[in-house]
Amino acid sequence: MPPRPYNQMLKTKIACAVMLFAAAAAPLAAEPGFNPAGWETSKDFPLIGSPEAKKGGAFRSTWMDYPPTLRALGPNSNTMASRDLQNMMYEGLVGLHPVTLEYIPALADYWKVSADKRTFSFHINPKARWADGSPVTAGDVVATWEFRVRKDIKDPYSYMMWSESYEKPVAVSPSVVSVHTKTLHWRLFLYFGNMTVFPAKELKGLTGEKYLEDYNWKTFMGSGPYELKAEDIKKNHSIALTRRADYWGAKERGSIGLNNFDKLFWLVVMDDELAFEKFKKGELDWYFVNKSQRWLEECDFEKVQKGWVQKRKIFTKSPQGFSGLVFNMRKPPFNDRNVRKAFALLYNRDKLIDKLFFNEYTFIDSYYPGSDWANPDNPKIRYNPRMAKVLLERAGWKNRNKDGWLEKDGQVLEIEFEYGDPSMGRIYKVVQEDFRKAGIKMELKQIDRNTLMKKVGERNFTLHSQAWGAMLFPNPVSSWGGDLADKNDNNNLPGFKNAEVDALCKEYDLAFDRKTQRRLIRKIDGIIFRAHPYALGWGSGFSRVLYYDKFGHPEKYFSKTGDYRGMASLWWLDPAKEKALNEAMESGASLPVGQVEHRPWD
Repeated sequence: MPPRPYNQMLKTKIACAVMLFAAAAAPLAAEPGFNPAGWETSKDFPLIGSPEAKKGGAFRSTWMDYPPTLRALGPNSNTMASRDLQNMMYEGLVGLHPVTLEYIPALADYWKVSADKRTFSFHINPKARWADGSPVTAGDVVATWEFRVRKDIKDPYSYMMWSESYEKPVAVSPSVVSVHTKTLHWRLFLYFGNMTVFPAKELKGLTGEKYLEDYNWKTFMGSGPYELKAEDIKKNHSIALTRRADYWGAKERGSIGLNNFDKLFWLVVMDDELAFEKFKKGELDWYFVNKSQRWLEECDFEKVQKGWVQKRKIFTKSPQGFSGLVFNMRKPPFNDRNVRKAFALLYNRDKLIDKLFFNEYTFIDSYYPGSDWANPDNPKIRYNPRMAKVLLERAGWKNRNKDGWLEKDGQVLEIEFEYGDPSMGRIYKVVQEDFRKAGIKMELKQIDRNTLMKKVGERNFTLHSQAWGAMLFPNPVSSWGGDLADKNDNNNLPGFKNAEVDALCKEYDLAFDRKTQRRLIRKIDGIIFRAHPYALGWGSGFSRVLYYDKFGHPEKYFSKTGDYRGMASLWWLDPAKEKALNEAMESGASLPVGQVEHRPWD
């Protein structure tokens, strides 16, 4: 898939994967007409799922908002909900093993790279089929690329990524596709190999305008293990995926123990308090505990005490994203670095982590936190109203009016802060009070999430709260590239522009050794950090979940580089545990209470 936050490095059969350019050669007989000599593959990699897994049953999850579109591309398509669906319905050419960090087969069973690292070839597995039974071909890959570079789908990053990086792919034969890169770049094999492939027959004759109009609430046919049926799309209420009994890859090694539930349900519950109550009533199968206070004070109710509901805090090696308050640098007052840094110094994370989060989280001091990509020399920004006052005075905000608000040229320093999650209001009110003490008038306004997303995509915001996922190998240009700064619907939300960062991104793309890559990313991180496009927030390296004790799961719960998002593909309904749970709940008996904290990958 394309290199976007959260989803760009995911393989359909792996909930959260990681990447490294590596693969093992192995001799294997192939279909007549194809000679695998000189090609690479991987056939004996460690199983990702558990061989003990059983098929059947349903897995009921929740979304906090209904996706604004079901499209994979175009405006408003880059959402977690959309990725949940796309990753189960479509596949790339190769996947990546979450433990060994090596390439493994997906739609392609063999691949090779030219000596100059500029030409990539993939052989499509002859078993690969679309949902209608027709074969996946090299032509489908070519058509997918052609569609991704259409300007009329209104996806500037997709256009930039695929048109500027690759020549048009060539269908060498029905089963072999080859692509030549426009430049030397160490991650381009990874990106093309992970590109989600769509059926050429559905792309043929489809204009961008028609796509944006007709595919908001329907999807292309897929090759993956699940399909989305029209009757399972209940707008603003729920969506369900159905496991395909005829999925071509069901017996492939990369699928063993994965994709076990017959049905995956997502119920839209916009209020986290209501979602928690629905879970306790048994209307949801599991619940992600986002609030530290809830985790510490509200997660020992009777069902937990009796072992009917299990409580887990699981640490993995998943790359950590960053979060914080993003400043729109395109307009006042945040076009002034002094103001941005002042706001960062007034963002009282110390108080929030201590009083509201019970010290469950840690400060984020980098745009690549929790990894060796982070610049260790970034200064530690902590609550400092005195220094913030000095910076605001430098920016001309020196005097207060009779109401106590800072003024400049007769204008009050007033910020409108719109947010979508009503449960975050308690946090933002604390922030609002600290800003008030500094003379800054911040108006809080909770609005519909989809409306907020649209406004942010169109850059119609001043201050916005944003959380991003992360990749094992950063792709800084997708978030910080100057070419994206003044365009809508991409990841450069603040409008960051820096010629040195642009140059470093190009140098990073050409660096094939890890030491140089790390040095360049740390330098990029330092430059961005000191520009203060965000007031960075807080993070953690764990997932806190509650779930009814009727599920089986791998011994280590999640993949090494995954988290709770992998439950839908890695876990399964265990009939024996379900029977024991039902009997215990009927009789009032207790079940064993498991250990809460796990660090399986340490």
